[in-house]
Amino acid sequence: MSQDNDIIVTGHKKKMAEFQKLIADHFRVSGGGRNNGQYARFAQSVCPSVAGLAERQSKAIEERIRQVAEMAEIRVAKEDCRPNLFVAIVEDGGSEIQLLRSKKSRLFGSLTHSERDKIEQNGGPVYSWKATETMGSDSKYNAAGGTFTFMGGDNGPGGGPALGGAQTNGQTTHVKSKISRSTVEGIAYSYLLIDSKALEGVSAAQLADYAAMVSLIDIDVGGETQVPDGSILSLFAEIEDKSLRPTSLSGGDLLLLRGLYKVPANVKASLQRSAMIHTMSEGLKDPERINR
Repeated sequence: MSQDNDIIVTGHKKKMAEFQKLIADHFRVSGGGRNNGQYARFAQSVCPSVAGLAERQSKAIEERIRQVAEMAEIRVAKEDCRPNLFVAIVEDGGSEIQLLRSKKSRLFGSLTHSERDKIEQNGGPVYSWKATETMGSDSKYNAAGGTFTFMGGDNGPGGGPALGGAQTNGQTTHVKSKISRSTVEGIAYSYLLIDSKALEGVSAAQLADYAAMVSLIDIDVGGETQVPDGSILSLFAEIEDKSLRPTSLSGGDLLLLRGLYKVPANVKASLQRSAMIHTMSEGLKDPERINR
């Protein structure tokens, strides 16, 4: 084997190890343990809504989130849809979370008080959570969400739409096997708040790719989250040279999303994990095949 091939193989193994650690340490498992639970994903077609920025910027970010979802082969709703993926740029995320917990507690779904405390007190600049629901694997999904308003006003400090929720109708699966579950853990709504002061030097494209990645998977994005080199998930990591920030979604990021959403809706976390790892491993061997 040539030296160049040695470098490629070593790089592939390192990247795979980083993503496997990310899944093991920071992906949230709902409805059971690490093997028998599930990594929740959107049960309905994705409908993004961005608030807290100028309308032109908000629309551009919404469109890019749609593009990322489509590249990952995730269903996307039509333009006139009712939002279920919310992104908000706020002045003080911790204060916003505190207000929401007081006034709109149902937005946090089944999260425990300690989990809500962790979100509120994580120090920012990113605050993210999912409202998940458990449903029968052969039944339609129908969850009621809520709406909330920024401290900055009904349309947010940047004139964007207020964040909110709506009823959703889910999908059905009929896969039955030893690796399937009788229930499905679905993301009904995804909420992402980002402190405005953290956006200095961040482009709309970077912000959109980050928002898509964080919103489409149920992941812990706290300050101690270790992410793979080059992943868009490291966008807000504390580094001295901001020019070293990732400029876009990485190939590994996209493959991770594809792997999660490609398997049937009612399989256990063990198979979801295997699918993500397999999809990434095969894709990273031939990066030119990744359609970005």
